[in-house]
Amino acid sequence: MEDAAVRFEVVEISPTANKFVLAGRLDSASVGAVETPFTAALAAGGRSAVLDLSGLDFLSSLGIRLLLSAGRVVTRRGGKVVLFGAQPMVAEVLKAMALDQLLPLVATEDEAIALLSA
Repeated sequence: MEDAAVRFEVVEISPTANKFVLAGRLDSASVGAVETPFTAALAAGGRSAVLDLSGLDFLSSLGIRLLLSAGRVVTRRGGKVVLFGAQPMVAEVLKAMALDQLLPLVATEDEAIALLSA
């Protein structure tokens, strides 16, 4: 059976920003387990964040809610969130739900980091 869990790793990319690398499936089975630690890690230190979605295989409506909620937490603390590297199916879901209008979605990490400082 395939591992349904989503995993994330936090990498400091500058004194004001972190990169969050998401991998697996962000669906109803995994959101509950990752929501609190993910949101807490995003909120810590009031840093901006780029979210690497290249390892994310699936994104459900609960996963979208998690990304929106996390984005609001960072924005309230004066930071920005930029998504990058989404696989075609995940990118299609983000665009269909207009999430890319609220959280910018770009192709590469370099583009995401450039948007943080724009």
